[in-house]
Amino acid sequence: MFGPPNNLSFRPLVSPTVETPRDVEILPARRKLLQEGRRCDELFVVHRGWLVAFRQLPDGGRQIFNFWLPGEICGAELIAIRTAPYCVATMTACHLSRLSREILAKREADTSIALAALACRTSLILRERIVGLGRRSAPVRVAHLLLELTHRCRNGAGDELLPLTQLEVADSTGLTATYVNRIFRIMRDRGQLEVSREGLRLLDAARLTREVRFNPAYLDQASIPAGAFVTA
Repeated sequence: MFGPPNNLSFRPLVSPTVETPRDVEILPARRKLLQEGRRCDELFVVHRGWLVAFRQLPDGGRQIFNFWLPGEICGAELIAIRTAPYCVATMTACHLSRLSREILAKREADTSIALAALACRTSLILRERIVGLGRRSAPVRVAHLLLELTHRCRNGAGDELLPLTQLEVADSTGLTATYVNRIFRIMRDRGQLEVSREGLRLLDAARLTREVRFNPAYLDQASIPAGAFVTA
């Protein structure tokens, strides 16, 4: 289903701990933070929970672009523009901090470097999405998404349980929920995936990494200055 395994192995990524502002907001799930077409002046530092970015289409469909997990910073690329090109919402209950454009403008030079690094990382993630949508088979596309998010959970020292539904996976991979359900069933039968009401968990990520030739190098955060977003 996923193609023959190879003998490649990849070292785990180690991310720096990014210190965050002290003013923390607690928000429920499914709270919209940014509306497409409206002004955007803030970054969001995620302390707990998941954020999701998406475009809502006129026919009611939705394309999910990215997720932001605990320890990650959402919206670096939005600092370059005034109007949001997509929506951002809490996917789960979240604890987050906001950093305004004005506050960032007063920071030292390392903030600019950090913003550029974060924007580049987002660009690399989105390029992988393009490769998946254009050239990967549906099962590999799903496996690649779950492996990426599992690695990002590890980077943030968080739980590797992914609070995703089959609909959210479908909206991320350009597939129907029915097709994703079929892929999940095959992965469960192979002992690769655990599905519960809380979400999804890969049972043997190392083996699946070899089978789909997943290379997590594009997720490396080593170039992001650790203290760039500390509140003075």
